[in-house]
Amino acid sequence: MKDMRRTKLDGWFEFYRIACPICGHAGGCMQHVDGEAIVCIRVKSETPFSKNSSLPSYIHYLKGDKKRKKINVDEIPIYQGEPKKNDSFLHEVYKAFIDCLDLEESHYQHLISPSRQLTDEQIRERGYRSFPQQPWNIVKDIADITGIEDFSGVPGFFEAEGKYGQYWSIQGMEGILIPFRNHKNEVVGFQYRIDNPPNDVKVQERKQGIRATVIKQPNMVQVSFDGEVLFEREFEMGKTETIMHNSDILGWVTLKKGNRYFWLSSANKNKGTGSGNPAPVHISVPTARLKDWETGETLKARTVWLSEGPIKTDIASDLIEKVFDPQELFVVGDTFLALPGANSWRLALPILKEMEVDEVNLCFDADVVSNPYVRQHLMECAKELKKEGYSANMVIWNQSDGKGIDDLLLNNKVPHFKRLF
Repeated sequence: MKDMRRTKLDGWFEFYRIACPICGHAGGCMQHVDGEAIVCIRVKSETPFSKNSSLPSYIHYLKGDKKRKKINVDEIPIYQGEPKKNDSFLHEVYKAFIDCLDLEESHYQHLISPSRQLTDEQIRERGYRSFPQQPWNIVKDIADITGIEDFSGVPGFFEAEGKYGQYWSIQGMEGILIPFRNHKNEVVGFQYRIDNPPNDVKVQERKQGIRATVIKQPNMVQVSFDGEVLFEREFEMGKTETIMHNSDILGWVTLKKGNRYFWLSSANKNKGTGSGNPAPVHISVPTARLKDWETGETLKARTVWLSEGPIKTDIASDLIEKVFDPQELFVVGDTFLALPGANSWRLALPILKEMEVDEVNLCFDADVVSNPYVRQHLMECAKELKKEGYSANMVIWNQSDGKGIDDLLLNNKVPHFKRLF
């Protein structure tokens, strides 16, 4: 049952490759084993499930014909994840990891391309690298550098079984590794941008039991219901198709582009560790400041920009001085916090306090207005910032000038600041 996966909460299973029946999105939301309740991270209800966590969720009770089938627990693999190590240990391993890696030519060309415009110095100082083809050999090099032999608790690392016994390796795919630095300049995680993301399908159920998968790239899709294959045929990218069987509507299937960005994680591997609990928040400062920033030194900033996407904020922190003069820059700031997602803004709150921040610029993609879920999270974030005594601004610009803040600044455009409080 690859469309659901276990969570650390007894009796709760995550919608992994199938849409949550409440919000229509895969990932993050959960169903109880008895099929009578859904925990949704996007749609509120009167019953909070994890109101005070970094990612609040809400219980939706299902009654009558809306009740879902009981989950067959035996069909879902059991994985025992290791607790994540502390930041200083992660930094020791990940710093050695970066030092052992190279950057492939194709990845270098992407980073210096017109869409990124990074310099050799920026690429070097920020530590962008390519995921290795033989990660087990890299682990041996890391062990030689650090003296560490047990890598349990380090996201991405896991113990594999080979012909001659067990050995440590790293879970990942071919692509660009992007370091996540905390507010003490410690590398505490990675995302990687894969080169050729495969197409995937989104399944929205009307009746539980409908399944779909891409059986041959780019667009050959197999659709089944209760284990019986209904058909296999090519789908059109982005077009939602209604799936019928015996005159009943079973649900809707959409062929979509697969994810390009993934966390470096080994949550589903032996002695592996997930990227979360909590997921890292990346701090971007201009390259010149990054070079002089001592590891372990807590960064202080009067004003920060709250956004998402580590490459995006790295680029923006270097470009911002080109569109603002020094006096303006002193006011707006040049430090960015890149969240794992807009709905995880609570992760930033303790960091803002440690950094002694006074003012926050909320800076998300220009299409935020058209996304009700993102807009909802931003409003909740603004309310909490006000409650905590921060000043805040909404950073806005025309979508035609760029999707993200990096695109805007690359186009030498200046955003507008709307004072919230």
